[in-house]
Amino acid sequence: TEEGKAIFLGLAETADVIVEGFRPGVVRRLGIDYDAVSAVNPGIVYCSISGYGQDGPMRDVPGHDVNYLSYAGVLGLCGGKGDAPTLLPVQVGDVFGGSMMALSGILMALLGRERTGKGGRVDISMTDGAMASLALPAAAWLGGGMPQERGSLPLTGMFPCYEVYRCADGGFLSIGALEAWFWKALTSALGREGLAGSQYATGAEGETVKEALRAVFLTLPRDEWMKRLAGIDACVSPVLDLPEALVHPNAASRRMVLDVASPLGGTDRQLGMPIKIAGVPEAPRRAPRLGEHDDEILSGLGYTEERISGLRAKGVIRKR
Repeated sequence: TEEGKAIFLGLAETADVIVEGFRPGVVRRLGIDYDAVSAVNPGIVYCSISGYGQDGPMRDVPGHDVNYLSYAGVLGLCGGKGDAPTLLPVQVGDVFGGSMMALSGILMALLGRERTGKGGRVDISMTDGAMASLALPAAAWLGGGMPQERGSLPLTGMFPCYEVYRCADGGFLSIGALEAWFWKALTSALGREGLAGSQYATGAEGETVKEALRAVFLTLPRDEWMKRLAGIDACVSPVLDLPEALVHPNAASRRMVLDVASPLGGTDRQLGMPIKIAGVPEAPRRAPRLGEHDDEILSGLGYTEERISGLRAKGVIRKR
């Protein structure tokens, strides 16, 4: 409605940042796009997040994370050699390509505003952001034409020193012994010193080394291996399931699971803040209920109680 648009622009006058995630063109149709907002607030940083960007041949195409990863070339590299692409449990396009890129772009624009006094528009494509995560594979292909195949990249199964191995109880260990001293420590601890020179073996030789390690790791349960390898610098980790990860001592020490006040009363268990800043509380405040602060916000714009009640009666703002 025109009244709703007026409220939005009134709030935008004193805002630092606006973030919107509609398809390209929607905010213009609503009359709250960057041009409209910057007319009342030239210093605004206006961030638009979309699947494929504000321009280009795919700007109007719908999609979800799996689609963005497909076009970015990420999904095609996920999975084992010869297997179908594997769906990721983490939404790389949404979270990294969208949210994290938006955060970076907004912060850069705010820093620029401090120097120039001008705001600006930040155009975030989740597909672009996902593609940017392929820094190593893309550089190998663009710089030298090196084939980049699913399950056969340096960090996706090419080498015995960077692999996942099954244990006797069905659990898994991850090995990340990329440096020579880590690999030497691992092979010595396993009593397989003869493999010390096969860290980066590939092809048939690499498969032979992997088979030898698979046979070793299948002799004991996962946690028994962790006990035996404790204190050895070899970059060996247990592959934890989610419940195990959430109660791991390191996660507890780093306060990565917190009790947070619920808008419905009581508390909810939530993931903690991964960014630790001295003096900044790590537990977020209670989330508001939908419309909880409507009256307070509108009062700040000069709306009277009577006018607010009228807006509520007409459905411009949420009814209580």
